[in-house]
Amino acid sequence: MCSWMCVIDATVPPRPAPRKERAATVAILITFLLSAATALAQQETKDLTEASLEDLANIQVYSASKHMQSVSEAPSAVTLITADEIQKYGYRTLADILRSVRGFDITYERNFSYAGVRGINRPEDYNSRVLLLIDGQRTNNNIYEQAMLGTEFPVDIDLIDRVEVVPGPSSSLYGASAFFAVINVITRKSQQLSGWELSFEPASFESYKGRVSYGGKYKGMDMVLSSGFYNTQGQSLFFPEFASLASNLGIARSGDYESFQHFLATVSFRGFTVQGVYSNRDKGIPTAAFGTVFNDTRSRTFDSERYIDVSYQHSIGEGWDLAARTSVYRHIYDGIYVYGPATPGGSDVVNYDLARGTSWGGEGKLHRVLHKHDLTFGTEFQDNLEQDQGNYNINPFLPYIASRPPSSRNYAYYAQDEFAITHKLSLSAGLRYDRYYTFGGTTNPRLGLIYHPFTQTTFKLLYGSAFRAPSAYEMFYYGLGLYQANLKLQPETIKSYEAVVEQGLGQHFRLTGDVFRNQIGQLITQVTNSSGLLVFQNSGSTRATGLETELDGRFAGGLQGRASYSYTQTGNVGTGQTPTNSPQHLAKLNIIVPMLQQRLFAGLEAQYNGPRLTLNRNTASGFQVVNLTFFGHTLGKHLDLSASIYNLLDKKYFDPAPVGLPEDQILQDGRNFRIKLTGRF
Repeated sequence: MCSWMCVIDATVPPRPAPRKERAATVAILITFLLSAATALAQQETKDLTEASLEDLANIQVYSASKHMQSVSEAPSAVTLITADEIQKYGYRTLADILRSVRGFDITYERNFSYAGVRGINRPEDYNSRVLLLIDGQRTNNNIYEQAMLGTEFPVDIDLIDRVEVVPGPSSSLYGASAFFAVINVITRKSQQLSGWELSFEPASFESYKGRVSYGGKYKGMDMVLSSGFYNTQGQSLFFPEFASLASNLGIARSGDYESFQHFLATVSFRGFTVQGVYSNRDKGIPTAAFGTVFNDTRSRTFDSERYIDVSYQHSIGEGWDLAARTSVYRHIYDGIYVYGPATPGGSDVVNYDLARGTSWGGEGKLHRVLHKHDLTFGTEFQDNLEQDQGNYNINPFLPYIASRPPSSRNYAYYAQDEFAITHKLSLSAGLRYDRYYTFGGTTNPRLGLIYHPFTQTTFKLLYGSAFRAPSAYEMFYYGLGLYQANLKLQPETIKSYEAVVEQGLGQHFRLTGDVFRNQIGQLITQVTNSSGLLVFQNSGSTRATGLETELDGRFAGGLQGRASYSYTQTGNVGTGQTPTNSPQHLAKLNIIVPMLQQRLFAGLEAQYNGPRLTLNRNTASGFQVVNLTFFGHTLGKHLDLSASIYNLLDKKYFDPAPVGLPEDQILQDGRNFRIKLTGRF
C-alpha cells in the first residue's frame, strides 16, 4: 500500500494545553460525575432488587473459546460493547468503539484507522496483528492482512448487535493475526430488526449518511437486508510542513473527501446461514503521502471488501454439535498518486498502485460437553487464489511492479478442552497447528487456570503464544528500483503471561484487574539493505509489561458506566528503547444517565491518551477528549433521535504519522457534531 516515493519530515511537537482549557475539562467532568452520583444514589434508593451485577458476570460470549460461555468462565479478560452502548455513546465507526476499550488506542492518519493494543501500535502495521471477525468470519484480507476498522469497515455500525473483544494471543483457536486481540463483530438478527428501519445522519464537514434495513421472515427463512451510504466533503486542513506560497500556504482544500456504500444480506433456514457483504470506499488523501503533490485532490485510495459465507450448525449423535462454514473473500485496493512533472514544463506524473486478493476457505468444528470436559475440535483451510500487486505510471505508461505469486493453501488443526477439576476450579487447554506453504508449520498453545473461590470472585492465570504470518505485501512487493522481495521471511511470535481478577462489589459494581507481560520476537520491520533497497526483515524483539483495571457498574433504569486505566511499559529487548506510537497511560470514562423518565439518555465519554514518540523521535503530547451524546425515544420506540458533540472542548491534538507521510504528526478533528434520526415500522 506504499507508492513509489516515501518522504518523512520532522515537525514541531504540539504545545501543552493551556491551563484554562485543562481547568474547563476538569470542571465539566466533575459536574457530570456529581450529576451521575446523584442519579446513582436515587436509583439505588428506588429499587435495589433490580441489580444487574449477576447479569454482567454471566453475559454469554462466543469468541474466547468458539462456543457460548459466561464472561467469568472465559479464558480471557473479555470486553463486550452492546448495541445499546453504541447508540447512546454516539459511536460512528468500529474504531470509535475500540477507542473505548481498555488497553486500546487508535491512530488516524486521514485515511485509515489503526489499532494499538497494550502499548504496541507500529507505524508500518496495517492492523495485521489483530484478527477481525464478522459473525465469526475472518475479514483480514490476504494482501496486507489488514483489519478494516474506521469508515473502511465493511458493515454499517447500526447493524452491530455487540462487539466481543478478546485481548491476548489466541492463535490456539484462530491462527494467524490473532496476535494481540480477536475482535468479533456480531450483527443483528431478523427478530432484532423486526421490520423496516431507516436512518439519516447529517453532520459536520458537509457530511451525510443514510441507511435502509429490513429484518423479518419469509416462507420460513429469517432474513436481514441492509444498504447504506455516506458522503462528506471533508474539511480544509493546515499542514505546517507545506507552509509556503507554492503550496497554498500549507492549506489542503477539498482533499479530505470520502464516500462509501455498504450492503449486507443474511438469510437463515434450517441450520443454514448465508451471509453476503459488499462495501466500497473512496477516500481523498490530503497529506501528500509518499511525496505526492500537495493540495491535489486527484490523489486518493479506493478499497472494496466483499465476501459470501455459508455456514451450517446442527446437533448430531450423542450430544455433539457440528458447525461448518465455507466462504469466498475478495479485496480490491486502488491508489492514485499524483506527482510533479518529471521534466521542467512537463505534465504531472499519475501513478497507479493496485492490489487484488481473492481467497476461499472453510472450517469444520465439533463441540461437546462430556461429564467434566467441554471439548472443541476443528480444522481450517484457506486457499489463496490471488495475491496480485502492481504499480505503474499511467501516462506515459511505465510499469514498476507486477507481483503475481502462485496460488497457495494454508491449513490448520486445533483442539481445546475445558476441564472442571472441581466446581470452583477449571483448566482450559488449547493447541493449534498451522501449516503455511511459505515458511512451514507452527504450533501454538494456550492455557488458562480459572478459580472461583467465592460467588463474586474469579481468578484467571493465562498463558498463550501466537504468530503473525508475513503478508503478501511484506514478502512479494518488489520493484521500482526501491523495493526488494524477501521470500525467507519468518512469522512474528508472541508469548503472553497474564493474571486476571474479576471481583463483584456490592450489588451493582464489578471490578476487573489484570497484569500482563508480552514477549514479542521476530518482528517484521522494513529496513534498507546493503544494496540500498527497502526490504522487510525479521529483526528485533519487544517486551511489553503492564496493568489494566476497570470498574463497571449498572443500575435499574438504564444508569450505567465504566472507568478504566491502563499502564504499559514497552521497550526493545537489548537497547531498551521505547517504540514509536506507544502510549504508557490510557484512561477512559463512560457514563450513561437516564433523564425524563428514561425517555432521554445522556452519554458522556472522556478519554486520555498519554504522550507518544513519533517516527522522528519527537513527542506527540498527551491529550484529553470529551464526547457527549443525547439519545431519546419518541413515538414509543418507533422513532429515535440523537445529537452528538465530538471533542466537546475543541481540544487540539495530534497522532504520530505512519511510514510514508511527510508529516511527523497529524492533526485530528476539532469540535464537530452529528444529528441522527432513526425510524422503525
